[in-house]
Amino acid sequence: MRTKRALSAFVGALLGAAVLAVPAGPAQAYEQRDVRKSGWAYVDSRQPDKSFVNGSGDAPIGASLDGDGKAHRYRSYFTFDIARFKGSVVHQAEFVIAERSAADCASAQPVELWRTDPTTSSTTWNNRPRQRELLGIVQAGGATECPGHLVWDVLPALRKAADRGESTLTVEIRVPRSLEADVAHGRVLIPFPSLRTEYNFAPTVTRIGHSYPSDWICGTRKNPQPLGAHSYTLMVEGADADQFDQFYGIFAAWPVGHEDQRVEREGEAFGGDFSRIEWEMSQYPHGTVLAWTARADDGHDLSDWAKPCYVLVDSQLPPAPVVTSSTYPADGEQHGGEGVPGTFRVSANGDKDVVGYYWGEPGDVYRHISAPRPGGDVTFEYTPRSFYERLAVQTVDSAGNRSPVTTYEFFVRATAPAVTVTVGGVGLPSKVRIWTHLADVTEFGYRVGDGAEVRVPAGADGAADVTVVFPQIGQSQVHVRSYVGAELVGAMTESVWVTDVPTIESDDFSWEHDGVVGRPGTFTFRPGRAGVVAYEYAFNSGEGLQRIDADADGTAVLQWTPTQAGWEMLTVRSINADDTRSESAMTDFNVFDTRPYVYSSLYADYGANGGVGIPGEFQFDTPLPDAGAYVYQLNGGPEVVVDADPIFSQVTVTLTPDRSGPNTLRVRTRFLDGTLSPERTYAFEVSDAPVVVSTDYPANESVGQPGQPGRFTFKPGRGDVAEYRYALDGNPAQMVAAGPDGRATVDITPAHSGYNTLTVTSVAADGTTSAERRYSFQVRDPYVRVSSDYYEWVARGGLGSVAEFRFDVELADVSAFEYQVNGGPWHSVERSSTTTVSVTLDRNGENLLSVRGRTAAGTHTAQTDYPFLVGTAPLVSSNTYRPSGATGGVGVPGEFTFVQGCPGVVEFEYSDNDVEPTIVPADGQGRATITYTPETSSSHTMRVRGRTTDGVWSDLTEYYFYVAGN
Repeated sequence: MRTKRALSAFVGALLGAAVLAVPAGPAQAYEQRDVRKSGWAYVDSRQPDKSFVNGSGDAPIGASLDGDGKAHRYRSYFTFDIARFKGSVVHQAEFVIAERSAADCASAQPVELWRTDPTTSSTTWNNRPRQRELLGIVQAGGATECPGHLVWDVLPALRKAADRGESTLTVEIRVPRSLEADVAHGRVLIPFPSLRTEYNFAPTVTRIGHSYPSDWICGTRKNPQPLGAHSYTLMVEGADADQFDQFYGIFAAWPVGHEDQRVEREGEAFGGDFSRIEWEMSQYPHGTVLAWTARADDGHDLSDWAKPCYVLVDSQLPPAPVVTSSTYPADGEQHGGEGVPGTFRVSANGDKDVVGYYWGEPGDVYRHISAPRPGGDVTFEYTPRSFYERLAVQTVDSAGNRSPVTTYEFFVRATAPAVTVTVGGVGLPSKVRIWTHLADVTEFGYRVGDGAEVRVPAGADGAADVTVVFPQIGQSQVHVRSYVGAELVGAMTESVWVTDVPTIESDDFSWEHDGVVGRPGTFTFRPGRAGVVAYEYAFNSGEGLQRIDADADGTAVLQWTPTQAGWEMLTVRSINADDTRSESAMTDFNVFDTRPYVYSSLYADYGANGGVGIPGEFQFDTPLPDAGAYVYQLNGGPEVVVDADPIFSQVTVTLTPDRSGPNTLRVRTRFLDGTLSPERTYAFEVSDAPVVVSTDYPANESVGQPGQPGRFTFKPGRGDVAEYRYALDGNPAQMVAAGPDGRATVDITPAHSGYNTLTVTSVAADGTTSAERRYSFQVRDPYVRVSSDYYEWVARGGLGSVAEFRFDVELADVSAFEYQVNGGPWHSVERSSTTTVSVTLDRNGENLLSVRGRTAAGTHTAQTDYPFLVGTAPLVSSNTYRPSGATGGVGVPGEFTFVQGCPGVVEFEYSDNDVEPTIVPADGQGRATITYTPETSSSHTMRVRGRTTDGVWSDLTEYYFYVAGN
């Protein structure tokens, strides 16, 4: 789409030399340019033979008086270089000049602008340039700013001058002749005018054409290019002096003789001076001669239309070809062999509309063969690779129309030899084994990549073993063939990846063989390329790359003894004499420790955990075989022996630390032969936080209830405890003195149910404090919990509906529940695993259920009040169609009874599934009974609502039932 840039109609403040003029240069994009004057002059009637050219003063026009009272008349001239506009399209041009002063600003005064002949160095009043045309008259002063700016539209004059090829434009500014002698009309101008322009160089078209059968085809009217009824690419290429303009093509097409059907569309820009469009030829009838052309659009101006191209729309398809093959006949029998090429003949039966053929596998028909003459037959060679093959073939005419596909199906004998390649490396022997199931194969041929084929005889077992050498890293193909005598009977290609990675072998360190700390072993490195003289290797637990020289055969044996347990990664690469390094090989394996492993979840080997007197489990284990027992010693105490599990070699012991701070556990494995492993030292730290115990509120158990006190005993975690500081659930801390044994006992009363947390620290005589112990216990909730489908924020049901409420309580000694509704009588129900009561609703709106627990001793728990809302939905019932199970049947009538869910219902509205609603009246008790006959089986929903005498509808009841199938 073309865009236009608006040129400001007013310049703002053009002050002297501040007027900008862009210097001339190579043409670029659509341009806004302020052109400066190239020269100027003025003439004075008082000095008629004196020249005033390119002076340093201002530019006077009209009449004025000098210091002696003598009158002068002035005219001013300005010349501009306009050579740059030659060949361009000028979109806008304004001559702008600023005033210095005016004799009279109160009234509007005319000022004329003329195009004249150029000024010269001898321009005077008596030798003024000839006036050629009046360019315009503007009104200065009056309602406009004064002194201000004078602006003339000079677009026509600039365009004409550019078209005439003129390089300069000279203008004269003057007061009209009738007013020129009146000093009231005199003005002084600042001699820095600007010729403000917008211009562009229109693009040109160099060629047009379409892309079939090759690029830039352009048929003539006498010889239009045939094109099929498909979409084709129309193209236009051009040139544009504006280097940075976008280049679009505008395309037009019409059937010859029908200009009234001309269609124009804009193409896509593809960089540079190129544009294209897809044009659908199927919109034109067969035989239409279509003319098309294009023009260029740079976003501002258009080129001329190019000379048209012509196409002949051909929508008739050529005939489908006939395919035959003597090597692979389509007779349902197996012929030839896998990898054996066959010749296929394609015929158009002499149809001269056919100029070529396409063939390939179905869905991938792209290979093209030109016919030797119109309608001529062609042959092509194809090598099958599988048991069953299909080829798709089409004819094509000069218009590019393809025929329907002929699918040629044939079967191939399974004759391809099999091959396995064991890659030895780069430049090293690689083993290739070739074999076949065909008994009559006499020899095999093989070649690597594009190398020459080598023949070898087939052995008695139908196989041959050969050696090949791959010269470089990367993908390589091994081509093999089988022959019966000189006849090729089968072929296949095996792709292999060749690498120079060395091989790492070890009977001591691998996935199958774990290492043991201190037990030596070996690795053997074998080369992955020829000429290896050494290897570089590194263990992840080692000190970086190390080197080992290779033997003459390129192998090296590394002796290694692991010093630490865990997973090890060994990385190896080979080195040639020229310092070439191979890709790296890696292997990982596990190294076991001869010392037993020790683990404790409570007393981990990091951080201070547990506490004095708090028992913790410790697991002992070893990966070594024949473990009979473990010998351990805690903090230098007596040795203890514990038998190992005979199958898994594990054992778990419980140890209770008697001191805070660092503790040490030493463990050894005793094997069945009586020998002992090295010792594992397991260091762990025991927290010095006091230990809290309570039989009334055991840790992490649900007991007691709010307000029921419990006794808690604090035991010291260090030997110098003087007192304890404790707080329950963030309440202010309290202090209690420690007894002679360092212990203290306090009674604490929890205030709420749920989890309570008691924090305790001990304080020594010197004021130091221990770590904090957090002791959590759970207090039972004494209130009865109520759950129901009825609750206080959504109204449900209505009068007569039955609501179920479920009761539960955490107190174990509650044996029964007592409840009342809306302050009515109390009812009792025995406690069970799922205590549920049913209440028939008799009040709309707010209701209140109150419930309390009763113990066997007759005491009651606190009362729970459970508010809920009852709606106004009617009650629906049916003996025929019950709300559970499949009942009734299609066409079986059933009675449904509606009972008001709120007082004053005079009628009911009901519907079922998509059945239109029906109104029935209610009797004096707000009841109604209807007979309804379902017309379909499966699920149904009876929707019922009631309306009271004041026209208010009740809530909706949805009654679900399932109609049995007949």
